[in-house]
Amino acid sequence: MLRAPAHSTLATLIVLLTACSDSTAPTPADGSLALAVGGQHACAVTESVTRCWGKGTDGQLGIGATPVDTTPVIVAGPSLISLVAGTAHTCGLDSEGNAYCWGSNRDGQLGTLDQIEVCPLPCATTPRPVAGGLRFRVLAAGNEYTCGITQEGSTYCWGLNDIGQLGTTAANETCLRGPCARVPIQVQTERTFRALTAGIYHTCALEPAGAAFCWGFQLGTREKVHIHPEFSPEVKAMPGGLAFQQISAGGWHTCGTTNTASYCWGIDAIGAGPTPLESDLPVAVSGGRRFKAVYSGGSTSCGLEESGAAYCWGPNSDGEIGTEPVGSTVRYDLPTPVSGGLRFTMLAAGQSSYCGITTSETIACWGQGTSGQLGSGHVDSSRPVQVPGI
Repeated sequence: MLRAPAHSTLATLIVLLTACSDSTAPTPADGSLALAVGGQHACAVTESVTRCWGKGTDGQLGIGATPVDTTPVIVAGPSLISLVAGTAHTCGLDSEGNAYCWGSNRDGQLGTLDQIEVCPLPCATTPRPVAGGLRFRVLAAGNEYTCGITQEGSTYCWGLNDIGQLGTTAANETCLRGPCARVPIQVQTERTFRALTAGIYHTCALEPAGAAFCWGFQLGTREKVHIHPEFSPEVKAMPGGLAFQQISAGGWHTCGTTNTASYCWGIDAIGAGPTPLESDLPVAVSGGRRFKAVYSGGSTSCGLEESGAAYCWGPNSDGEIGTEPVGSTVRYDLPTPVSGGLRFTMLAAGQSSYCGITTSETIACWGQGTSGQLGSGHVDSSRPVQVPGI
């Protein structure tokens, strides 16, 4: 792919991809707050109440199968303390580590073993317990799969496994899109991880000391990048010897922070220095800013400074960079301030939108909003807008 300067015409088509929620981002000081953004929906926990908004055709809002709900609606079910969201499903943990999921289940990503409901494809329109009786410390949700680290330190995944995103060759059931596991199945590694992040086809995890390991497509292991992803379930170490504090998987790329800099690698790793858009090694994000955490969306990424200021980079087709101008040919190569002057304690990345918990404990979102995922109607916004009712 060709590299263009900021605000210039892209020489290639930007493909909209899905970035999903992970366990690696810092949590707000108030442990009663949680936030996740999926493909075209978002959910939050405030004061022990879970609310969701946006597209709900697969039951991912937890209130039945509904096309769109542009304002937050209360999800009936267990009291949750953390959330993650995939393309069309949502999962959360209660205070004891029990996992619950709802939304699309066409490839087993809910981990509930049975088909449950039809929306018209397999789904669950309310939170359902994940099978197996495991208790988790953290979860991560990918495109059509979910992973978690148990309280004992083992890593399990469930859902679609056509590219090896579950980290195992044992997931060989048959779902609508290919091989899968309808219940949690252990990742084939003896390593112990402290954090997980899931993208469209790949999963990454951090060891306690910060070493990164990935499996699935686009691992950043100096292997040839294929146009068509190949099955790659092996858990492989990221090259470069970097010790990450936090990482976040986007569509086809991943970004992470160390104690000195931020790095990105993969396809469409925009903002990652003067290199081409494809990089199989982590390369430092340009601009010299120090981020405490990064959050990768479909084709974009954002960084959060210690002050709470947010900066984003990548294509700005729907306002996901959080600033003007907006358009299909507009791209920001360097971290660019999100407009509005808000300060955030954490962000969550979706397909083409971001949401964040502000320092005043409100939630604001920006980017694509045509499915109601900004919580404020059916319009895009290049400026963070407060989600009402939270």
